[in-house]
Amino acid sequence: MPERSHYDLLGVSPDAKPDAIRRAYLRQARRWHPDRPTGDAERMRAVNEAWEVLGDIQSRAAYDRGLARSDPRPPSSPRPAGTRPPSTSPRPTAAPPRSSTPPLEMVGIRWRWMSLAAVVLAAVAVVVIFLATSAIDDSDPTSPPTASAPVSESRPESGDCFLIGTTTLITVPCDHPHDGKLVEWVPLGAPCPPNTELHWVRSAQEAVCYLTPSG
Repeated sequence: MPERSHYDLLGVSPDAKPDAIRRAYLRQARRWHPDRPTGDAERMRAVNEAWEVLGDIQSRAAYDRGLARSDPRPPSSPRPAGTRPPSTSPRPTAAPPRSSTPPLEMVGIRWRWMSLAAVVLAAVAVVVIFLATSAIDDSDPTSPPTASAPVSESRPESGDCFLIGTTTLITVPCDHPHDGKLVEWVPLGAPCPPNTELHWVRSAQEAVCYLTPSG
């Protein structure tokens, strides 16, 4: 398989189900979209190309056939059953028995390393918990908004499709996987039209009424 296949770009295996490929594309789009602080336009173009190939059954089948042709595997010659390859290395001599009780110096060194490893693991756990809790999107429209990242320059308008980010919305093409299609922006407390969902956008201090992809 090529060093960076479409499967590698999306982070899935070649036998992944269509649903898994769609979820992987959404994760990569949220990470590399140019509107995000971690965005990368070149990487986003490659992710879009991977989705356009793997998101379609026929184009994915043709792509898989091309991968199979570019990764030939020569057949290995079978070894007769019950035979072993001849050994040319001399048989090692038995080592003298070793004492099972380590010296006191080694016990002290091991104890210091174990203590240091415990401290490092505890510090890593604290950092992971902090990052995980700080990445949670509190989208409750009844809670008072706090200062957050500025609204993206490509703020979606009525009819645009978008992904829901941590504090803002990310505009994406409607023929790609998305979280919804924007109907209108409304102030806090205003109702949405029938058959639409409401999402509070913290960075804009407004809410959007939108249609879900299945709606």
